[in-house]
Order: sequence, then C-alpha cells, then structure tokens
Amino acid sequence: MANETSKGLSVNVKTFILVLVFVNVGFASKMIHKYYAMKETGYIREQTFKEQLEQRVMKSFGSMEEMNQMIADITRQKEEAEKLADSFKEQGEQLRFTNVKIEDSKSKLEEEKARLQKQIWELEDALSQGKKETLIQELTSKIEVLEKENAELKERLK
Repeated sequence: MANETSKGLSVNVKTFILVLVFVNVGFASKMIHKYYAMKETGYIREQTFKEQLEQRVMKSFGSMEEMNQMIADITRQKEEAEKLADSFKEQGEQLRFTNVKIEDSKSKLEEEKARLQKQIWELEDALSQGKKETLIQELTSKIEVLEKENAELKERLK
C-alpha cells in the first residue's frame, strides 16, 4: 500500500478532484447563463425605454422628424448664443481697454487743467501787479502835475 500512495493520488482524492471540477464547470456555466440573461434583460429594458421615449415624442411633437428638427434648431440656437457670448466677452475686454485709456486721458487732462489754472493765476497776479504799477505811475504823474500846479499857484500868489 505504501507503494501505491507514492506512485500517485488515491482514488478518493481523484474522485474528490473530479467532483470539484464538475461543480466548478456547473457554476461557471450557471454564471455564463446568468450573464447572458442579464444582458438580454438590459437590452430589452433599453429597447423598451427607447420605444417609450419615441411614443412620448410622438404624443408631444407629432413625429420624429419634427422632434429632430426642433433638436437641430435648439442646437443651432445654442451655437449662436455661444457665439454671441464670445462676442460680448470680446466687447467687454475692448470696453475695459477703452476705459483704461479714457481714465489715463482723464488724469492727463486733469493735470493739464491744473497746470493751466496755475498759469492763469500767475497771469492774473502779474496783471494785477501791472495794474498796480500803472496806477502808481499814473498817481505819481498826477502828483507831479499837482505839485507843478501848486508851485505855479504859489508863484502867482507871491
């Protein structure tokens, strides 16, 4: 007996292995059958959903062509809206750039205005100084004339 076990596996072990192989093959075939059944059920469910959707479309729109036309119109409108959004975005960027230029120009004009106002004040001061000097010269010339007249009158009185 010792020689028989060393040569190979016993009959009980061989039987047990054979039973395990049949069980595994049976389980695998059962799982494959279950997979195909689930796949078929999913396909049927998908087909049913598609048919229900088509029926809803027929009730809502009247025909598949009308629905397809509406979808095409909606898609076209969406593309146009995206183009408009892009153009608005570009216009917004241009407006921002223009606003920056306007702000720069405005600040330059304010500086120019301040510089010109300062020149105006300087000219007014110079003009008022010139008027004062002219007035003083006129007064001094009148004083000289009056002094001459006063001297003549004194001479006459003598």
